[in-house]
Amino acid sequence: MLAFLFISLTFSLSITAKTTGCFDNKRFCFELTPSSSSLFLVSVQRKVELPVALTLYSSVLQDIPTGKGELKSKAHVNAFLDTNDQVPLGVVKNADAFWASMRVKWTVGRVDAIHDNAYTYLSPLQPAGEYRIVQGFNGNFSHSGASRYALDFAAPVGTPILAAREGVVIDTKDDGTKGGPTPKFAKHANYVVVLHSDGTTGEYYHLKYKGVVVTRGQTVKRGQLIGYTGNTGFSSLPHLHFGIYVAKFHGKYVSVPFSLNGSSTKAAP
Repeated sequence: MLAFLFISLTFSLSITAKTTGCFDNKRFCFELTPSSSSLFLVSVQRKVELPVALTLYSSVLQDIPTGKGELKSKAHVNAFLDTNDQVPLGVVKNADAFWASMRVKWTVGRVDAIHDNAYTYLSPLQPAGEYRIVQGFNGNFSHSGASRYALDFAAPVGTPILAAREGVVIDTKDDGTKGGPTPKFAKHANYVVVLHSDGTTGEYYHLKYKGVVVTRGQTVKRGQLIGYTGNTGFSSLPHLHFGIYVAKFHGKYVSVPFSLNGSSTKAAP
């Protein structure tokens, strides 16, 4: 999604007494618990009651012992956090070595989402006829691969953005101030991500600085104001990028086709 790292950006790690590490404003936390005289059990638990798919990487992580044979190393392990239960991931021999080697990627949303193809979305900019689609599905500039099913609406900075479908705000960012025509600007994108009842997420990108008017965990109605358009991130002109996505492990995602109420999903000639 225009090289979006949304929801899969690696944030700085907070470590308390070398046994706890939390990410993304404590969206989820890793715990190291002594399980024997020589091993620590590594587990993860979400702290925000919203689903997230994550992948943990570590060169020192090993399978949980079964009492049979030697411990086996594992380069990575996936976890889908959709309950508040603690999820065991593996064991390590040295806590400091784990924190030094570990990294994590994540994407908000449900990995088991099945899009409701019968749903017709409201155009997020109204009146719909006033905002031209400058890049549609399979757009040559950046709508390929995981983001092939997305729409770019040209709009002046500060245009109101409405929720295209009802749901729960699962992620936001509005501290970005930069934008430009190459992927190196992607990390500066401001956005709102809304979780839908079918587990997909509606994602609204390139909002202006301080242009988000909703908060994580807030329920929004179809047509409700959620923010204002801008030109932040991987963006060559002021516009709104909108798409419907399904979360994947390894910090990835995939877009799905959708339909707009009374509007085309093709770029205007």
